[in-house]
Amino acid sequence: MITISSVIGVTVFYGDGEALEVAGPSGALLAFAIVGATAICVMEGISEMIQMFPTPNAIMEFVRVFVDEDLAWVVGVAYWYAYAAIFTTQIVAAASFTEYWGLAQVYQTVFFYFVAPFSILFINFAGVFYYGWIETVGGTLKICMVIGGGILMYVIHGKSTVGSEHINEGFRNNPDFASNPRIAGCYVLPIIAYGFLGVEQVSVTAFEARDLRSLRFASRTVAYFIISIYLFCAIGEILNVDWKDPALPQIYGGTNRASVKMDGSVHKSSAVIVIAAVKAGYSRSAGLLNGCMIFSALSASNTGLYIASRSLYGMTRKVNPWRWFRFLRFLGSIWPKTGVPMWAVFFSFIAFYWLPFLQLHGGVAIADLIEIMSISAAVSCLLVWASLCLAFIRYWAWLGKHKEYIARVYPEHDRNAQSSQASTFLGGLQPALAILGLIASLTIVLVFTTATWWSTPPTFRKVAVAYGAPVVLTAFFIVLKAFTRRGYVKLDNDVATLQRAIEYLKQPKREQQTRERQKRSNIELLGSSGHN
Repeated sequence: MITISSVIGVTVFYGDGEALEVAGPSGALLAFAIVGATAICVMEGISEMIQMFPTPNAIMEFVRVFVDEDLAWVVGVAYWYAYAAIFTTQIVAAASFTEYWGLAQVYQTVFFYFVAPFSILFINFAGVFYYGWIETVGGTLKICMVIGGGILMYVIHGKSTVGSEHINEGFRNNPDFASNPRIAGCYVLPIIAYGFLGVEQVSVTAFEARDLRSLRFASRTVAYFIISIYLFCAIGEILNVDWKDPALPQIYGGTNRASVKMDGSVHKSSAVIVIAAVKAGYSRSAGLLNGCMIFSALSASNTGLYIASRSLYGMTRKVNPWRWFRFLRFLGSIWPKTGVPMWAVFFSFIAFYWLPFLQLHGGVAIADLIEIMSISAAVSCLLVWASLCLAFIRYWAWLGKHKEYIARVYPEHDRNAQSSQASTFLGGLQPALAILGLIASLTIVLVFTTATWWSTPPTFRKVAVAYGAPVVLTAFFIVLKAFTRRGYVKLDNDVATLQRAIEYLKQPKREQQTRERQKRSNIELLGSSGHN
């Protein structure tokens, strides 16, 4: 539910409107299908690895052990940035949705720039037990919102006389953004990718899973579940809204371009699902759906802060050997009473807390900055996806080098044996799926993000959206290599190297199990003594 609560933000209600406007109904649906298939390919590898190694800070550790230690630090920074940015940009999105009711700026400022962020901070300070229950309730409500919204769209379509003329428009291209439908389809892929960020989060909480069975169910089903409910809702929305509707959102930071009249008054909304409800005369449902989007954005913001803080904690608790980074050690500490990495939570909170206040000044430049941060967060997370696919490919190749040893000493890692600990739906297609996930993630990042200037002149904003995150992360990687002068992890023919890697990843879980057994033994001993 933590994963689902993070993944379901506003893309299925708002981002699909941007895709519909640029690429038409078929282009938007194809983008959902392509990005969803990429997420499935990525999660097939991640699911297998975390079932084998439910280790703390797994995203960094897999890259550290199987690819390169310096790249692992880059992945950690990219992942922290992605979710620290999501924490803030989702709050900005939630505030913008109140324009539907014409909420005054002063009330937006008080609630969304003070009350909401500090409430989220308090929830993250409260401890994982309370946080887990909040996310369970929030995730359940968001699933109901997406499915319920989709059902409403099909009801509206069934009662209308529109037929299927909107969705039958097929592949289109808005000349303001793309010169042909193919470019338009490439243009919207990064936009839709933002809605799938978080499917990998099950690896962040894997170490705290109750048992392997619960971990297996969550890790191997989440990507399939998300793509299913996304397509269910998106098809319903596209059935009811014309891709040329002037109320659809303006790309790159503009406010709503048109007002939608309802009951004689003027309200603003650029969300496809609200536009459809308004046009069908479901005024109360439209208001409820707008409120659901606000809740969805704030819930995603809450999870964003949780993931950012855990990622930062995972990095900084290992900085001790780095004498030039020792001042960061306090970020790797926890508050004993709750087990929460308090300083990591607070640092992730303040990192981009200032961003919503820039909205008060308005202007195109501020809107562009928020758009750049949103897309660069998606780009950063896609780079993490690619790194994890590479880690799985190298893990798979390493197992192939030492089949006999693995079958004898680590039978749970023998992928072809009944004793294999990991189980995924498409594991028999590996490593082809991991290779496809790697290629698709890098293609979206390095190729399709540049589609914004294939038909129109490039600008600083467009270049920053496409290559800002990759350039900064590459520079960071080069600097690390210059300081550490470490080489990448080699697929050594010496089986001892593989053994060290496996034992390193398994050790934290063994220590946790030992502590739990000792705790149960102490409780039983105390109970027995009391009875006597």
